[in-house]
Amino acid sequence: MQYARLDQQTLTQADLFHNALMASRMEHSQFARPRAKQQTPLPSQEEQEYGYSEISLQGAARQCLQWLAPVLRDLSNSAAPRWLTLIDPPASLSNQWLRNADLDAARIMIVRSKPGMDPTTLCCDLLKLGGSHTVVSWLCPDSSSKPRLERAAQAGLCRSLNIRLQAA
Repeated sequence: MQYARLDQQTLTQADLFHNALMASRMEHSQFARPRAKQQTPLPSQEEQEYGYSEISLQGAARQCLQWLAPVLRDLSNSAAPRWLTLIDPPASLSNQWLRNADLDAARIMIVRSKPGMDPTTLCCDLLKLGGSHTVVSWLCPDSSSKPRLERAAQAGLCRSLNIRLQAA
């Protein structure tokens, strides 16, 4: 699909997405990395903790989502100016579920990987971009991917939270 304005170049949907992401990143970079001349308060202890964490939930999928709702609610209502990004959440975690759980859906970005795409690499790329204060994933990371996720989160000055859902 292509979009055009009079007297301007034609852009593809991928170009538009890239431009929007870069504009959002530039806007948020003003908040994430203050200029040296500005006097800003020191970030709180919570904001300084970047890296990888994991939550393991066991039980029925519906029950696990009920346990997860308060965690996601706190993250979506965070004072941080960046996105809460969900990578490959379960199908039952829809926009309707977000609204029913009283989450701020306007501050949440849901990203689903395409078939054949490595979700761990996608997660690392989104973490490094730094457009999110927290990237929540549903991965089964091995011992080599956990350090990758940790480094990517620190590079993007954000947090990586992995959710492991295990059937009862």
